[in-house]
Amino acid sequence: MASTPSRRTLLTASLAGVAAASLTAPAEATAGSARGTIQRIDEIVAAIQPPGVGITVAVSKHGRTIFTKGYGLRDRGKPDVFTGEDFFEVEQLDDRLHLSRGRRSATGDTIYNLGSISKGFTSAAVLRLHERGKLSVHDPLGKYLPAYPRGAAITLLQLLQQVSGIIDYNQFPLFEPAYDAFVASGERDHSEVVAKLQTLPLQFPPGSQYAYSNTNYLLLGLVVQKVTRMTLGEYLAQSFFRPLRMRDTRQSYPALGSRDVALGYYAEADGVHRAYQWNLPWMLGAGGITGTAGDLARWDAALLRPGLFRAETLKLMFTPSLGSYACGWVAQTYEGKPLIWHNGTVGGFHAMHALFPDDGIAVVLLGNDQTTQAQLDPSATAVFDAITAAR
Repeated sequence: MASTPSRRTLLTASLAGVAAASLTAPAEATAGSARGTIQRIDEIVAAIQPPGVGITVAVSKHGRTIFTKGYGLRDRGKPDVFTGEDFFEVEQLDDRLHLSRGRRSATGDTIYNLGSISKGFTSAAVLRLHERGKLSVHDPLGKYLPAYPRGAAITLLQLLQQVSGIIDYNQFPLFEPAYDAFVASGERDHSEVVAKLQTLPLQFPPGSQYAYSNTNYLLLGLVVQKVTRMTLGEYLAQSFFRPLRMRDTRQSYPALGSRDVALGYYAEADGVHRAYQWNLPWMLGAGGITGTAGDLARWDAALLRPGLFRAETLKLMFTPSLGSYACGWVAQTYEGKPLIWHNGTVGGFHAMHALFPDDGIAVVLLGNDQTTQAQLDPSATAVFDAITAAR
């Protein structure tokens, strides 16, 4: 995902103490190799700048979490110096949750904004409804959102695969009146976004090109709500979060009472500053989820073992259309093997998770400095290499 809202850019694809760590080693690995693996992961994270950035790493293998560790600071303490403009004008996380402030270390249970990693969950919701015959991914969008006339020519699958041609709604000031109307509705009604989209042409004929647009996943979230008569968050909790014991994952801000919560930062030339919190209900299916690395490791492990989805559904989920974007995931290769991943950046956070299906391994890295994307993303494959080298 991209920069702060003050820079008026798009939400992209994609966001010094050390907590205790453990590595549950495979039976064939020695204690020495486990210690060496932890040391190598420590080195990988230590190389990520700026100093003190809060990062949590989690790794799952063959259906179980084998490594979780927090690094750096989830809260750099006061005084806060914010960067840019508070465009979304929502309550900051520390005020919303009444957090005790100070220099607080990130842990294995720290909660982060996940940004566009949310798209994988929105995709999963649509594909679960597809499996159960509640909708078809080949249905036209207009079947569910008749207020958007161009929806008759766009399928749900084209939204999932980012080939719809619909412009991104996180462009301001173009969608600023729609945002104001959303806030005035109590942060429940995206109808003014749909109304604004009616006035704008498509970037290209649906299905002819790839263009990453958060609008695709906003609209998919609205479709889920229309079909299920539930909020997207309620449906995700019922279908995935509660069954998989993802206790700290929510389609919105962290729950009241949460204490181990990361604040977002942005490294500038004159130092690290607080980033203003983005409006997560506005993001909806495009980037509105908060959660922990451990919860994501459980999610990734569930995707890699049989049972959560049918084999044909997983094939659809992970098969690209144009380029490498599939359904809420990017499908590529690493050293000749499949690599399935997505990242996310929003309001001072950057998140990355990657699946290595041939090895049954998933790697999650969550960070609270938005500027770390270029370092955090390749760290996923570096952690994978450290785990596989321990065999």
